[in-house]
Amino acid sequence: MHQRSKNIFHFVIVSLCAVTSIAFSDSQQSEAVNYYTLRDLTNAKQPHFIRVMKFSNASLGKKIIEEGILVTYKNRQADKVEIAGNFSHWRPHAMERGNQGVWFYLITIPMKNNDIHYKLRVDGIWTYDPHNPERIDDGAGSFISIAPPFRQHESRQVSYRILGNGIVEFRLYKPNARFVSIVGDFNHWNPENDILRRGTDGIWRLKKRLAPGEYRYKYLIDGQWEVDLFNQYSASDDTGGICSVVRIPK
Repeated sequence: MHQRSKNIFHFVIVSLCAVTSIAFSDSQQSEAVNYYTLRDLTNAKQPHFIRVMKFSNASLGKKIIEEGILVTYKNRQADKVEIAGNFSHWRPHAMERGNQGVWFYLITIPMKNNDIHYKLRVDGIWTYDPHNPERIDDGAGSFISIAPPFRQHESRQVSYRILGNGIVEFRLYKPNARFVSIVGDFNHWNPENDILRRGTDGIWRLKKRLAPGEYRYKYLIDGQWEVDLFNQYSASDDTGGICSVVRIPK
């Protein structure tokens, strides 16, 4: 092997090792991993804290930082893998399949000081996480897997998030705003129905229960209409303008 080829080979190996070490570090890293690199994971690991970076719009290139507990499960033969736990009121959520047969899911609901309890459903059959040695008896001949809790530190690039059981938390970072309300298909576009509250961190929040379906919405901020900048889904409103879209799964 020529020296130049050796150098290139060494560079590639070092780079791959660096990506792997970041993706599976047990410590709370300050740097975020590109979410799409998770599709190239080759092995499943015990659940651990991770920060990931997503892009809300390919053309605008806006970044969204999410953090949570990454759960992985390797099974090349499975057609569908779901996860359910106390973070979702035990409602199954679909896991995403990677290119190497590793299924993954990022639990973004902070449980404060409570452990995360969860199980997997593989092609309709419930099971525990075989890659996680932390588990308790479920009283039905199997086990419930346990992952450590985490505290979420929200950045300014926040959007809505689905908390489970039909509950949606709308979030908007506007520290200098005096009034924020949300209008949409779910409240007949009435700006007086759903008013957000501002936290000490400058993030306005509102929790709302919605039935499964797709809803258009906008924010009214001090008399000005604005879309949800960090929501990648959008549609046209009745006046031909742009509005954001929230989708509630069944």
